[in-house]
Parts: sequence; structure tokens; C-alpha cells
Amino acid sequence: MIALCVCLSLGALVTQWPRTVTAREGETVTLRCYQNNTKYETMLWYLQPHQGGLTLIGYGYYSTPTMEDAYKLDYEVKQTDDYKNCSLEIKNPTQEGVYYCAAREGHSVRERQISRT
Repeated sequence: MIALCVCLSLGALVTQWPRTVTAREGETVTLRCYQNNTKYETMLWYLQPHQGGLTLIGYGYYSTPTMEDAYKLDYEVKQTDDYKNCSLEIKNPTQEGVYYCAAREGHSVRERQISRT
């Protein structure tokens, strides 16, 4: 079972749907996310397995998707040109857990990570 959350992300209201999803291996599932702040150009998707911490799956930055290497084959992020809507397509849902969507303002995740090191 895949569970979702409705969260507040740095001043934007972030809403995800559907609330829960049950899928068989090999089916495609699409999770959707909306945020209400056009200043937040980056929308991110995370997975929290039942036994573990949050892991970044991928993100849309100015509507350009970037996927983490471990998720490139089975996941795809799509973001609308207004930056308010984002979806996560799971092509082979084998990982159970809670999927989180977040929104943020600023540079891409990669640029921030590089600047911290």
C-alpha cells in the first residue's frame, strides 16, 4: 500500500492525492501534488519506506525533471509550466511506504547540495 500526506512546505500549502493507493506489481500508478505558491519553482518527491528514513526520488525544477539514479527506471516526475502541479508516475510499484511531495523556492537540489560541501 502506498500512503500520502497533506503537508505545509515552507509557506506553501501542499496537497497530494489520491490519499492511498493499492497496486499490483507491474501496474502503473500516478500520484499527484498541488502547491499554491508560484514562487516555489521546485517540487520534490520523497519515499519513506516502512523501515527507514526519507529518500529523494526526484524533482521538477522549472518544469525540468531530474531523477535520482536508483529511481530512473521505475519512476518519472512531471511538473506543469506554472510550477503548481507535479506528478509522480510509478511504473512498477514494488516499494511500499509513504510518498511525500514538497515544494521549495530557489535553486535545484543538486546545486544546493554541491554548494554545501
